[in-house]
Amino acid sequence: MLDNWHSVDTRTLMTELGVKDDLGLTSNEANQRLNKYGLNELQKSDTKSPITLFFEQFVDPLVIILLVALLISVVIGIFSTDEHERIEYFIDSAAISVIVLFNAFFGFIQEYRAEKSIEALKSMAAPYTTVVRDGKKGRIEAYQLVPGDIVFLEEGDKVPADGRLLQSLSLRIDESMLTGESFPVAKSANTQVPIDAPVAEMYNSVFSGTNVSRGRGQIIITQTGMSTEFGRIAQGLMEESREETPLQQRLSTLGKYIGIGSLAICAVIFGIGIILGRQALEMFIVSVGLAVAAVPEGLPAVVTLALALGVQRMSKKNAIIRRLPSVETLGSTTVICSDKTGTLTMNKMTVRRILTVDDEFKVTKGLKLKNAMRDILLIGRECNNAQVSEDPSRADVGDPTELALLRVATRLNLPQSTLERVYEIPFDSDSKRMSVVVKDDNNKYSAFMKGAPDVLISLCTHYFTKGEIKELDKNTREILEEQEQKYATKGYRMLGMASKQIEKEQAELHIFSEDNEEIESGMVYMGAVAIMDPPRKGTKEAIATCRDAGIRPIMITGDHLKTAVAVASEIGLIDNPEAAIALEGRQLSRMSDQELSEQVKETNVFARVSPEHKLRLVSALKENNQIVAMTGDGVNDAPALKKADIGIAMGIAGTDVSKEASDMVLADDDFSTIVGAILEGRTIYDNMRKFVLYLLSCNAGEIMVMLLGMILTSFLFQQPILPLLAIQILWVNLVTDGLPALALGLDPPDEDVMVRKPRDPDEQILTRKSIYFIIYSGIMIGIGTLFLFFVYLLPDIMNGVTPTPEDITYPRTISFTMLIIFQMVMALNIRKEEHSLLGKELIKNPHLLLAIASSVLLHLMIIYNPILQGIFDTTDLEVFDWLLIVVMGSILVLIDEIRTFLAKKVPRLRYLAGYW
Repeated sequence: MLDNWHSVDTRTLMTELGVKDDLGLTSNEANQRLNKYGLNELQKSDTKSPITLFFEQFVDPLVIILLVALLISVVIGIFSTDEHERIEYFIDSAAISVIVLFNAFFGFIQEYRAEKSIEALKSMAAPYTTVVRDGKKGRIEAYQLVPGDIVFLEEGDKVPADGRLLQSLSLRIDESMLTGESFPVAKSANTQVPIDAPVAEMYNSVFSGTNVSRGRGQIIITQTGMSTEFGRIAQGLMEESREETPLQQRLSTLGKYIGIGSLAICAVIFGIGIILGRQALEMFIVSVGLAVAAVPEGLPAVVTLALALGVQRMSKKNAIIRRLPSVETLGSTTVICSDKTGTLTMNKMTVRRILTVDDEFKVTKGLKLKNAMRDILLIGRECNNAQVSEDPSRADVGDPTELALLRVATRLNLPQSTLERVYEIPFDSDSKRMSVVVKDDNNKYSAFMKGAPDVLISLCTHYFTKGEIKELDKNTREILEEQEQKYATKGYRMLGMASKQIEKEQAELHIFSEDNEEIESGMVYMGAVAIMDPPRKGTKEAIATCRDAGIRPIMITGDHLKTAVAVASEIGLIDNPEAAIALEGRQLSRMSDQELSEQVKETNVFARVSPEHKLRLVSALKENNQIVAMTGDGVNDAPALKKADIGIAMGIAGTDVSKEASDMVLADDDFSTIVGAILEGRTIYDNMRKFVLYLLSCNAGEIMVMLLGMILTSFLFQQPILPLLAIQILWVNLVTDGLPALALGLDPPDEDVMVRKPRDPDEQILTRKSIYFIIYSGIMIGIGTLFLFFVYLLPDIMNGVTPTPEDITYPRTISFTMLIIFQMVMALNIRKEEHSLLGKELIKNPHLLLAIASSVLLHLMIIYNPILQGIFDTTDLEVFDWLLIVVMGSILVLIDEIRTFLAKKVPRLRYLAGYW
């Protein structure tokens, strides 16, 4: 099959395809070609089974660590001879199992819904088509079409395969889902198309999956199945694999560090125990206990829940998230590649200027109509076949430009008329105009004409100026053409208006004889209207917010370059339209990948782009280490949406294919919603760092308590005594720490969240400063907790007596409680950055206060409920014990307040502020 079938003449094409005039293929030839080229349908990608998707949820490093801990807990529980210890490890196993299954189930549901793009594409295929076989016209199933078949198209048909026009009559094709073009495209068999023309400009060709909106035609099939434009998109979707989001990459790295750290701790403790002469099995169990302390078991669940809550908040703001990790990716975004029509603009053609011969008027709600303006609007309303629905639930019907004329007449309160249309000369792509003859209640006839201004100016003999009709001379024609070009070069769609009075006898004669030429002669030029799809309300402000936030917005559209530049200038995307760098698709086609990678650093407007161009642009931006958000609504956008770090589909105008390939769907198709979602994404990531730092700081404290406690008790009592049991640590990690961590995920956004630059894509969750803080927190918590532990063991130490398991319960309950209180204080400290805890920061997040109160209440149940005392090995505490615990906790608050004060008052100590 020819690759340049759109640019060769039809005779050469038919010879190449072995087709005789009008006779089509024989049945035998069709069968041979069917065997050679295959069925005219899209191949189904190798999809993963639900079981495969489910088990893939267990490959995350953090989950693997939990699985290892689960396995060890089960083994120890099985072989343990101590009944209490066996129950303890079985409880550990059950708790870890719940966490792992929760994450796996949640991830499975998200991914199971994500891979349906090809199925949605296949649903767009035309089921039946009219074809010529063996010299006869008949209907066959579209999947049986082969290259060389001659197919007939009628209004309302879906194009069954790619093809070249042999004949056409007023043919218009809706290609919006393929090219992004807002209006039906006029097609003609006689149009010559250059070899490098993009799909949107192949005016002599039609493409599979598009729709015939007007007229009819005859085509010869050139491409079928996976060779069509749709097929190439489908192939791209099958080949394009999902990349890990920045959050997944960072959590993966964090999981590896935690895993390595846990193994290192186990090895160190095991080695120290052996050196101290302890038994290998005993030290193995102790090491596992420390490993449980080292692993933040609640982290995967807290991350998942924090993202899920973020999804809920965003859905209320019209941003529907399809992949949980994409919530955070929004916060990392450095570039937004946005379509123009419907996202930056309203996708509703609107009359924005009325141009009389003498003046120009901007359409505003209070605009007063003068004679010429009233006549222009009247012509636009009467020379019109569109219908505006009075019922908001029903869609308007008709051509978008004609709907714009009806709306502006209503908006400017043009009085209703009783004119009756008696004759119509329909719009034609060759004549570029439409005319009607109307009569009023007095049986007076008028002819109205609308169309391309240059065409009308050439046809008119007179013009209307200052209440008079004057002859249209050459100089005036040039002035009117300059007026029209002034707005056409700014991207406006121009429509000229003309009219004339006709005597009754002449009108009836011309109508009876269908003398269109006589009806359209001698017209009076009244003026023109400038039509454009206006920017959405709030788009300009959203663009400015993006720039303040260090995010670069880029327009990528299938529309014409002039229109794209005009809209970009109006919304503040470019400052100077004349000096701005803007590129068209054919220019991109001539660039190498390296040249394009350099060009995207400076260009903010791309017009007349194809699906391949969009995909290349996303790849080029990612090559420059950008985090790319890409919007789209058509089938043509699906590969780029899938390639982008965050694919954003339109909920109203978007196709099913674009939605299935996306990470996020805009329920209102509004660019401002993306900016709001980015704010939410940044807030979620900030909060995620808070609760990750909080959990790891708490775990560092637990490790210090266990490690130092084991070493010191080994020297004091000649055997290691654990200040905390494994089940107590697991309770702290899952419940007591989990609730404040989850509440930290609900922290309100910082005031500067949308005025700071996007974070470095290579930045990890843990920075050097945060690692220092984790170590500092671990030491503080460890020392404070062990101090009280050994204070309550002091009588045994002084007497040189090794405490029995019953004796150790009271000190262990004290250390357990002290650890909890330290961690509640840490939850408050972790979020206040450089502000004092004693100000408004304390009540800024009521969810956190509620979580802390809940954690404390749950802990009180453990130490005072007899049944839970048996499970967690705790005992009642006295009032004095609580006073001592509160005093120790207050010391941590005091130390942190001193840190904050010094950071604010002493410039050299500024580095003490914040935790990352």
